[in-house]
Amino acid sequence: MSKRFLTVVCSCVALGFTISANSAEEEKTAEKKFDAKCIVSGAPAKEASFVDYRGKKLFFCCENCPKAYKADPDKFLAKANHQLLYTKQITEVACPLTGKPINEEKTVDIAGTKVGFCCGNCQAKAEKAGDDAIALVFADFDKGFTLQTTCPVSGAPIVADQKVSFRGLDVYFCCPKCPAAFEANPKKFAKKVPQIVEKRKKNKQKKADKKS
Repeated sequence: MSKRFLTVVCSCVALGFTISANSAEEEKTAEKKFDAKCIVSGAPAKEASFVDYRGKKLFFCCENCPKAYKADPDKFLAKANHQLLYTKQITEVACPLTGKPINEEKTVDIAGTKVGFCCGNCQAKAEKAGDDAIALVFADFDKGFTLQTTCPVSGAPIVADQKVSFRGLDVYFCCPKCPAAFEANPKKFAKKVPQIVEKRKKNKQKKADKKS
């Protein structure tokens, strides 16, 4: 057997191992793509098992846990809000304890999610809360978070200090130019703002309830 033939064989074997390793790595990456914990059981959630919550998705581990959630949604409110941030379906725009601007140097990892605070005092409260941190930080959604993740004008990620008030709701944008475009034609962009969509649905439901 010639040296050249052996070299070719070895190269093919090595290439085979490389392809296999890459395939295995790709499979692992695909498996890790979805990552969330069931808000009822604490077990790994399944992407296919979810219910609607404020126009977003709450993920569960099985068919029974959504039933437990629907029976008493207020019991799981803080965990639900935490899961939305963990799965990047919402954006933190202010300190969740005070509603003040976030200090980027004052952050705490809460069950795998980085949360920013306005000052050292709020940061310390979250750190000292331990297992109760989720309840402390995520109970009041509107104080520190928004249903938006993208600018309704450009589609780019929103920035906390770029916002306007529209019919009692804060609408966030990516830059100083986009608010003007929104205000010039809010009807065009309103359907891209989840908090506006949610409010409209609630108003429609109230009207329907009054008629029934």
